[in-house]
Amino acid sequence: MKRLIFFIFTVLLFAHDTPYSIGKFQDILNVSKLQAPKSSFDALYSVKYGDFANYSNKYFYLQDGKYMVFFMCGKKQRSELRMKKEWKTDIKKSVSLYAKVKLFPLNAKREFTFLQIHADSNLKNSINKPLLRVVWKKTYHHLKNHIWAVIRASGNIYEQNYEKIDLGSMPKNFFEIKIIIKDNKLSIKVDNEYKVSGFDVSYWKRYYNYFKAGVYLQDDGCAKALFDKLDIKGLK
Repeated sequence: MKRLIFFIFTVLLFAHDTPYSIGKFQDILNVSKLQAPKSSFDALYSVKYGDFANYSNKYFYLQDGKYMVFFMCGKKQRSELRMKKEWKTDIKKSVSLYAKVKLFPLNAKREFTFLQIHADSNLKNSINKPLLRVVWKKTYHHLKNHIWAVIRASGNIYEQNYEKIDLGSMPKNFFEIKIIIKDNKLSIKVDNEYKVSGFDVSYWKRYYNYFKAGVYLQDDGCAKALFDKLDIKGLK
């Protein structure tokens, strides 16, 4: 009986708390899976591709009836969407990831990632690394509370070279960010202003990639991201 009461309480608690109940998120959720708290499937907190109807948990939920929330605590823990559709950087028609997002570093100690381009490590001769991480850093190069593009500068698995580009101070409110790939060039726009334009990523062209969005902590503490919009373009 106690288990039944707990189940009913849980259903009532989250009945109107599911991101999929909002039409603007359905397209992206139909082509994504949720990875939490690690990349491997966890029956409590992970979701298979497109299986988001009536689903929420403490790391992924709807806030104020309109914002898709990702929340996580702990080093190397994440609550992220992994988009299923894959592409290569030499794609001739541009592919892009667009988000309108508000960040809450909370007590994150050092850094967390909220957008990624990641190589598909399950394919032969691939690399289990992201080409791009868009991150909040508490302090870096004497700049506090800024957003950074962390770009892997080599396709060689044994080289750990990164280009880190300042995208500006973290906005206090919602801001727009768009990642664009076309003809082996990477560009990033923040609030309609190019912060990265035509960065050469041809060294990455042999890999298949996918987009990710959410919260992935690089150190201790907790962080949260609210998405008002999230969309991919250029992929069928």
